[in-house]
Amino acid sequence: MNTSTSAQTAWLAAMCTEAALVAVERAIEEAGTIDEYSADRLRLALRSNLEPAVGEVLEKMSVPEIALQPIVHLEGRTVIGYEALARFGGGNDTATAFRRAAERGLQVEVEVAALRAALARLPDLPPTVFLGVNLSAEALLDQRVTELLTGADMSRLVVEMTQQAELGDVARIKQCFRALQAEGAVFCLDGAGVGFLTAARIVELEPEMVKISRSIISGCLEDPAKQSIIREMVSVARRIGALSVAIGVEVVEERDLLLGFGLDAVQGHLFGTPSIDVRDAILPAPTVQPVPAG
Repeated sequence: MNTSTSAQTAWLAAMCTEAALVAVERAIEEAGTIDEYSADRLRLALRSNLEPAVGEVLEKMSVPEIALQPIVHLEGRTVIGYEALARFGGGNDTATAFRRAAERGLQVEVEVAALRAALARLPDLPPTVFLGVNLSAEALLDQRVTELLTGADMSRLVVEMTQQAELGDVARIKQCFRALQAEGAVFCLDGAGVGFLTAARIVELEPEMVKISRSIISGCLEDPAKQSIIREMVSVARRIGALSVAIGVEVVEERDLLLGFGLDAVQGHLFGTPSIDVRDAILPAPTVQPVPAG
């Protein structure tokens, strides 16, 4: 087992152990029949035995499953690509899993494992579509990520940078993306319109695809402020020649609104849920209906 897999297994084992300890502590509190000394001894015994045992089980589960969700072009009414979404053992929430990995200093290791698993799905896809892979700015600058990406068919990859915090070395990030673009990859900013991924930052980084944050799309039908942000993101994308994509489109009314704003493509449960099986994720073109004239 390589270093990255070992680190991820250790992280998963620690997460499971913590959950088990919390459950035991709650049981002790509810029972109220164990003295404090005995309770401490029980906790110590559980910690020393649980983590190795859980680690042994998780060694075979350390590679995440990859679910694929279609991205649909509104005008062409066709699937143009799939986003690779990591799913960890036990059905752990993906965002929580990555957050806990970051808390333990293992974020990049887990991202590397997820990227490796995602790239393995590329041969499963139709040759006419792309595969979108998610990476933080920190992971993008990691040599292991560079090696994995350059070893893949980058002409079929969209590298989606996700970022909740302010970027560090912007010049180095741009240099990294220009190198990937030179090999055929498409640069995407994921979560635009929220936090630090402002219009100014988008113009500065010059991506070829702009994904508007799910938090903005959700509730946009009743929120003029969110609609204004969507228009701004679409306008910025057009200005730099990028494809605009909305994440989390759930209902027909949202689709119609976004089409009216000139958005290029959409992703969400209305068009296809994430699926391990590519055949389940492929969306028939007639499912996407054009907006009636008038």
